[in-house]
Amino acid sequence: MTSEGKEDKSVATLERALTILATFEASSVQSLAEISRRTGMYKSTLLRLLGTLEKFGYVGQQGDGSYHVGAAALHLGSLYQRWVQPGELINPVLRDLVQATGESASFNVQDGNLRICVYRVDSPQKIRDHVRIGDLLPLQRGAAGRIMVAFGQEPDSPESEDLRRLCFCVTRGEIEADTAAVSAPVFSMGGKLEGALAITGPAFRYSDEKVQSMRIPLLRAALVLTRGLGGHMAGLEAALYLAEQSAGAADHVYKA
Repeated sequence: MTSEGKEDKSVATLERALTILATFEASSVQSLAEISRRTGMYKSTLLRLLGTLEKFGYVGQQGDGSYHVGAAALHLGSLYQRWVQPGELINPVLRDLVQATGESASFNVQDGNLRICVYRVDSPQKIRDHVRIGDLLPLQRGAAGRIMVAFGQEPDSPESEDLRRLCFCVTRGEIEADTAAVSAPVFSMGGKLEGALAITGPAFRYSDEKVQSMRIPLLRAALVLTRGLGGHMAGLEAALYLAEQSAGAADHVYKA
């Protein structure tokens, strides 16, 4: 086999290994038969690949023979979080938002054509949404996604102009029918959009009055993070001033 052929075979093997790891998004614990069904690979091929993944800590095997994600994957996730931004800056802000609003708070970043939840603090309430750290969500839907699109490279539109002026978005039922969210942008040096803060929960608790009550603490939280990241604050400061001037005026909030 030529060196080029060996390289092609190595790339194909890597792709199959990554395909195996991706199946754990559907179920955190899987049997060999389940992995085979989800990947379309023969069990003999899977056993070889799983053995290598286990050797390097990316999967583990339980007493009943089923497989789970290994500690090496968690380590990679922690490295990704540290690359995005330090948790010691973001997590206290999320905890303050949960205390102020009673709903779950998260920090989201763009990942290609998707967005990913990289930090989250759950609401203490029994009924809440169940987004988890590491979950990938649509970029074009949901409050955080709409904020990212508006402050990204998309062509101007009336919607994006509104969102850039208000630095605030509320959506209901865009990801799941019974959930709602509000979101605000966070910036770093050079005016770069670093991510989006979001407050999420059951839609029945997101009345216009509740949304208005969350708008000011959310914008203040976005300012705290933007200041900590050395970002430009003028847009958020103007949006906070507008929110404080129009507190209680639901018609000033863009509703997607």
